[in-house]
Amino acid sequence: MYKLIALDLDGTLLNSAMRLSDGNAEALRQAIERGFLVVLATARFYGLAKRTAGTLAIDTPLICSNGALVKRPADGHELLHLQLDHDLARELVALADDRGWETFTTIGDTTYMQMRPGILPEKLPGGLKIAERQSDHIDEGAPTCVLVYSQEAVDEIAHRFLPAYEGSARFSFNRPAGTPYVIITHPDADKASALEIVLRELGVAPDECIAMGDSESDLGLLRLAGLGVAMGNSPDEVKRAALHIAPTNDDDGVAWALQRFVL
Repeated sequence: MYKLIALDLDGTLLNSAMRLSDGNAEALRQAIERGFLVVLATARFYGLAKRTAGTLAIDTPLICSNGALVKRPADGHELLHLQLDHDLARELVALADDRGWETFTTIGDTTYMQMRPGILPEKLPGGLKIAERQSDHIDEGAPTCVLVYSQEAVDEIAHRFLPAYEGSARFSFNRPAGTPYVIITHPDADKASALEIVLRELGVAPDECIAMGDSESDLGLLRLAGLGVAMGNSPDEVKRAALHIAPTNDDDGVAWALQRFVL
């Protein structure tokens, strides 16, 4: 009945420590061995998605930057790449620098972030770099995505930027169990539209897909798929959009769903 499993990363496949648990990894490997396709769909940058895909030997196109980028890990071919309005990105990162918000700015193959205690720059995933001020790098190329964390950031961006740029950018506000965040992308970027591109590429119908997620950015995935599964740590709005609710991401919710519906 199902052929493909679409998975969000943060809050879904990865636990609160941003790690892939043994239980989720083993369940996915069993599903892949049985012939199921697995597609990762994340708000995060390509390098992180590619590292997780490599761990699981996934070679399907990766959906990154909340659907602004769809890229094959095998050959680097981009099926989709939508850029964010440059003036908006410049204003955003300048404000984020001044406020000291935790921010990730993706430009081409590089994602810039602030230094955190305990980070070893040489241990960062490919494409992730430390920047004291991200605004110093914003003119290096066309930005793909700006991801900003904290309730303060979500509130100020909603008040200051949403009215001015509504229609020319997509503001995806997410309030998961952890820290609230907002993802700013091209207006046509979203995970569901990106998944439709991947499904056409792979010859799979939406009703042959299982989608799992935990945040507002995953609502389109859950509604597009034949079977939508929300993690137990999801906000109520996300749970209402799903057909089933799994245990939390810290309780191997993905493995639970795979055991119930796939294996």
